[in-house]
Amino acid sequence: MAVGDQAAAAGFSLVPDTGEDGKVKWGARELNRTRDYVAILKALIPISKEANRTASGISSGTAEPTGGTDGDIYFKILS
Repeated sequence: MAVGDQAAAAGFSLVPDTGEDGKVKWGARELNRTRDYVAILKALIPISKEANRTASGISSGTAEPTGGTDGDIYFKILS
């Protein structure tokens, strides 16, 4: 696989090798664009325990489980 193919497939823009946009003077712009991509991806990662559980489909409670989707995990708390 050629360099940049995965980035292009993911929808990221590529830095051209030639032309005005390929000049070294635009390096800072490309670094900032990379940082934008990292910030977008970082925002997708759950931070708290509760957010991680929700994103993973894990829940708990004292009632009988209802709803959900295949693969979800429910822990029933017994009293």
